[in-house]
Amino acid sequence: MTSDDNFPDDVTELLGYFSDAGDCRRVQAIPGTGTNVPIWILGSSLYGAQLAAHFGLPYAFASHFAPEMLDQAVSIYRETFRPSAFLGEPYVVIGVGVCAAETDEEAVFLRSSQILAFARLMTGNPGKLPAPRAQNQLEVPAHIIAKVEQSLSCSATGSAETIKRQLSELITTFSPDELIVTGMIHDHQARLRSFGIASEVLSELCIKPMAV
Repeated sequence: MTSDDNFPDDVTELLGYFSDAGDCRRVQAIPGTGTNVPIWILGSSLYGAQLAAHFGLPYAFASHFAPEMLDQAVSIYRETFRPSAFLGEPYVVIGVGVCAAETDEEAVFLRSSQILAFARLMTGNPGKLPAPRAQNQLEVPAHIIAKVEQSLSCSATGSAETIKRQLSELITTFSPDELIVTGMIHDHQARLRSFGIASEVLSELCIKPMAV
């Protein structure tokens, strides 16, 4: 039996801990019982989508680093969703990587930290987020860069106008109920500025930003 075989039972057990079960359970979650804390399913494959649909739970897809099955997973979740006591209609959140700056050139430069970090991870050399560097100084084989770009393809990089266009395309394609925005930027102030630009853009697009 694999961990996936047990996971549906684990979800059922977790839901029970936060329900209004009273004293009928052998194990009581304190605090927990009666709080009805919302439970989400996070996934990057079709299994999580099917499970979230079966239980009638909200679904978040880790597309900010594993977007390959995003389209299919969202479709399966919405098509097979079963309304529940927790949720009446499908609710989808997708992860989006954002690297925003005053100019496209600056944003591309800042994003090099994430590209290099993922490249090192893929080649068995993980570590701290490196400082940004020019594209011609990354010293990463082209085929690894191609894999990294695929993994990070659900993203927006550039100035406010550029990321607005890119985020609009993602929203139009997948129609998410919310976005989770993430950004691996080495400099703290540049990272704060990136989130600030993203927040302003998302407000214009009428998408409520989530806490990061």
